[in-house]
Amino acid sequence: MSGVHSLLCDAVTPSAAAGRDLYDASEDGDLERVKRILAAGNVDINYRGRWSRTPVMAAALKGHRDVVEFLVGRRTDVSLVDKVGENVLHLASYKGHLETVKLILSLEVLDVNARNNRGETAAERVGPWGNQRILDLLVSRGAH
Repeated sequence: MSGVHSLLCDAVTPSAAAGRDLYDASEDGDLERVKRILAAGNVDINYRGRWSRTPVMAAALKGHRDVVEFLVGRRTDVSLVDKVGENVLHLASYKGHLETVKLILSLEVLDVNARNNRGETAAERVGPWGNQRILDLLVSRGAH
């Protein structure tokens, strides 16, 4: 019986290697690879990679809107934060990815004024790669 129990437990325990692959594919913007990894199963869609970021965070940081949209459609948890308290909106805003910011805002699940561990909102994180259009959009949604 213990052998059967072990097999059943192994079948439902997400693979760390698959999680790393999903994270890397998301960061690379390789949507087809992301789809293959998720279709194979045995992967945690909210796997924590570098900086304790999830695959959707990695995709948002790199501006891979299509990957972000796909992962959101597969019920990734966009409310999670990385080790410095930043969510997908902080990351997309910081790197100036307007279309990704628009998508994230359209989900209407994140507080536009959520603060990271340093007390900064996404609007305050619009960095050197950001632009006035992102800041204007965030402010139009109530950002301070």
